Amino acid sequence: MTPDETRDFLNEMFSQIGDRFDRVDTRFDHVDERMDQIEQKVDQRFEELTTVNNSLIDAVADINKRQG
Repeated sequence: MTPDETRDFLNEMFSQIGDRFDRVDTRFDHVDERMDQIEQKVDQRFEELTTVNNSLIDAVADINKRQG
């Protein structure tokens, strides 16, 4: 291979590697977005459960108070 051919070959190889890294980076971005959505849903569910739990605690406290 001539120096120019070698340079062209290496440029093409590094270009392909760069393209693959870009695709992997894009995939990681999609995974990160999905994880953020899941985290939001989990946080929302915990808030709902906390609200229900607090309501139950209040109801039990009211019953205990009435029963003396």
